[in-house]
Amino acid sequence: MSEQFDETYYTKMVEEFVSQKKLLSQLEARVDKIKKELSTVVEQHGTPDDSGHIWLNVGGHELKRERRVSKTFNAANAEQWAKENGLWDDVKEIVERLSEDKLLAVAWNDKSLLPTIQGFYVEKETWAFKA
Repeated sequence: MSEQFDETYYTKMVEEFVSQKKLLSQLEARVDKIKKELSTVVEQHGTPDDSGHIWLNVGGHELKRERRVSKTFNAANAEQWAKENGLWDDVKEIVERLSEDKLLAVAWNDKSLLPTIQGFYVEKETWAFKA
């Protein structure tokens, strides 16, 4: 036997959910504003360490503006350099892979293949809760 739906109870629950969600949004906005201001003060008055992080002790709390560095490989510059220095044949690589666009063109030209090619597309279902 299934539980009966109590609309009054769930109406109150939805109202509380919406209210708490709004409060959370306001709190997140306030936290972001405070974080931005504190980050600025650390940058202005803090002391850098050997790694480039900036530290500031305020009211017994150590605030840190953390330096993060990432590297990306510039393939276009490396390719140009390799070609200019006669190394292109030593470092190039040919990769073969299926072209989805070309496969769809095959199906466009031969409609009998369309059901098979459509079978290669996998659907993924997800759910989201909104109130």
